[in-house]
Amino acid sequence: MKTRSTNKKNQPAAAARSKTTASPAIPAAAPAGVGELVDMEEAIRHLKTTRPTFYRWLRSGKLKGMKVGRQWRFYRADLDRFLKGEGPQIELTADIQPFLQTLTQRLRELGAPEQELAALETGTAEQKVIAVVTAMMLVAHHAKASDIHFHQRHAILPATGMTGVLQYRIDGVLQTLTAVDGRLAPPIIERIKIMACCDLHEKSKPQDGRIQLSVSGNSLDLRVCFVPAVTGEAIVIRLLDARAASLDLDRIPFAAPDRERVDRALAAPNGLVLFTGPTGSGKTTAEYAFINSLAKRPCKIMTVEDPVEYILDNTVQIPVNPMAGLTFAAALRAVLRCDPDVIMAGEIRDRETIQVLLQAAITGHLVISSLHTEDAVMAVQRLLDIGSEPFLVADTVRLIVSQRLVRRLCPGCSQKCIPTKAELAKAAAVARQGGLDWSSLEHKFRKPVGCPKCAMTGYRGRTIIAETLEMTPELDRGIRAGIGTDNLRRLAIEQGMTTLAADGIRRFANGETTLAEVLRVARIA
Repeated sequence: MKTRSTNKKNQPAAAARSKTTASPAIPAAAPAGVGELVDMEEAIRHLKTTRPTFYRWLRSGKLKGMKVGRQWRFYRADLDRFLKGEGPQIELTADIQPFLQTLTQRLRELGAPEQELAALETGTAEQKVIAVVTAMMLVAHHAKASDIHFHQRHAILPATGMTGVLQYRIDGVLQTLTAVDGRLAPPIIERIKIMACCDLHEKSKPQDGRIQLSVSGNSLDLRVCFVPAVTGEAIVIRLLDARAASLDLDRIPFAAPDRERVDRALAAPNGLVLFTGPTGSGKTTAEYAFINSLAKRPCKIMTVEDPVEYILDNTVQIPVNPMAGLTFAAALRAVLRCDPDVIMAGEIRDRETIQVLLQAAITGHLVISSLHTEDAVMAVQRLLDIGSEPFLVADTVRLIVSQRLVRRLCPGCSQKCIPTKAELAKAAAVARQGGLDWSSLEHKFRKPVGCPKCAMTGYRGRTIIAETLEMTPELDRGIRAGIGTDNLRRLAIEQGMTTLAADGIRRFANGETTLAEVLRVARIA
C-alpha cells in the first residue's frame, strides 16, 4: 500500500507561532543521560537550518516539541533522531493492540487480501499507529464506505475518561464499528495530519487536507477535514474512487423512458440540464457521467468546480478559488470567452451564477449544473425564486433530473416474500400518484435477511431512483403563465414524467429493494 500526500489548501506558514492552547505533543521519555531540553533558537542552531525551514519541519510533524506557555522546547535526543533520518518517537499511554485486532478482524470478514493483512503486523508504537490508520482506510475501501468518521466523546462512566468512536457511512447509513480508549485518539489524529500535510500543532482551527493512496492497484483520493470540538478534534475522511464510481452513463440504471429523455438532452446543441437532490444523492456522479459521455465527441468542454473531484479526459476543469477572487460567476465569465461547446458548473449557489448560466444556455451552449431541491418541479420554482425570468427558464431548461440513492438488497442473503395487503395497497397508491401503472409491473418481491458480507444489514450497495422532467410546449406555457408548483407537477406527470417515489416502487416490485427503504428515502409517511 503506497501513500502519496498532497495539500488541498495552503496552511499558515508560521504554524509554530499559532496561539493555540492545545496540549503539547510530548515525545517518549528520552534515554538516560540525553534528556536535555533546548529552546527553539538552540534547536535551529543544532540542526544548522533556517527558521522558515524549521517551522516547516515542525508543522509537518517531522519534528515534535512541547509548548511551555508561548515558548517551544525540544529534547536534544529527538533532534539527534531527526539528523539520523528517524521520525519522532510516539508514546502510547493505552494499549492499541485491541483496536488493531478489531480492524484486522473486520478486514478478514470483508475478504481483504492476505498481503494487506500481513502488512499490518507491527512491533514499535509508531508502527502500530501507522498500521491502525492504514487499517481504518482499508476497511473503508473494502466495505465501500463513502466516508470515515472518528471523534471523541465522554464515556458513560466518568472515571473512564474519553472514548474514541470510529464510524463508517456505508450505503448512506452511518454505522459504528467500534469504540476505543480516548487516549489513543491524539496519536491517530497526528498520523492522519502528517499524511494529509496539515499543521500538526494547529488544533483550534478547522483544517482541510488530501491523501492519495494506492490499494491493490486502485488509486484512492481521500479528502480529510479536521474540526475542533469540545471533546477534542473530530475527523471526517471522504473517499473518492474513480473506478468504483459509475462515471459511465450506461452504468447508471435509469428507467427506459428516463434514459430516452437523457439521450435527447445529450444530443441537444444547447440548453440547460440540471441535476437535483440533497447531498449524497449521486448528483455529482451523474454530472460527471454526463460529461464523460459528451467528452467522446469532438467538442470543447469546460467545467467550473469546487472542488474538482475526478479528472476527466478531453475536459478543461477549473477549480474555484474564492480567496483569489475566482468565484463561480467569475470563472464562468472567463469560460464563456474561451468558446466552449459544453459548460459544467458544479453547483448553482447564487443569483449571479444562474444568470450567467442561463445566458450561456440561450446563446448556444449546452450547460450542465446542479441544485439542492426536493424534486424536479421544485428546481423550476427555485430558478424563479432566485430571480430568473419565467420566459428565460422556459426557453433554456432542456431537462431536469431529480434523483436519490436507495439501498439494494444483498444478493447473497435476500429471500422471496409476499408483502402484506397494506404494503401492496400503499405501493399501488404511490405508483398511481406518481404516474406509474402498478398492474404492469413484475411482482418479484424480496426481503432482507442479513449475512457477514452485508454486515447483517440485509442491504449491500445502492441504486438510483430518479424522475426526469423534459421541457415540452405544454410545460413551457405553464411556466410562462405561472401556474404554480402543484399544477406544474400534475402537468409534468400528464406529459409522461414518473416521480421519484413511483420509480422507487418499480424497483420494489422488481425485488431490488424494499418498500420501507423507498418510503424512507422518498420521505413518504
